[in-house]
Amino acid sequence: MDAVIFKALGNITRLKIIEMLMIKEHNVSDLTKISKKDQTTVSRHLANLKEAKIISQKRIGRNKIYAIKDSKMKAWLNMAIQNNNKPEENTPLRDKIKDFLTNQEK
Repeated sequence: MDAVIFKALGNITRLKIIEMLMIKEHNVSDLTKISKKDQTTVSRHLANLKEAKIISQKRIGRNKIYAIKDSKMKAWLNMAIQNNNKPEENTPLRDKIKDFLTNQEK
């Protein structure tokens, strides 16, 4: 993996776009409506994701359709999203660290 990929994933709007593209391919108009961002912003984020080789684009008539680049990238992103949504495990060590950090803030 490349640092460019992680940088591209470091923005909440790009993550939302990726989640939408994980379901199905979309054009810019669809992504603009769903994300409630303006077209310039969505286009900029799409360019960033394309540069990181996370998504691909194809032209159908006048529309550019965006999708996750390939099945390997989709599987990797799916795994990353699932791990991110996992509930936090409670372990004695984790609890001690939390207690320590909480006491440091006081």
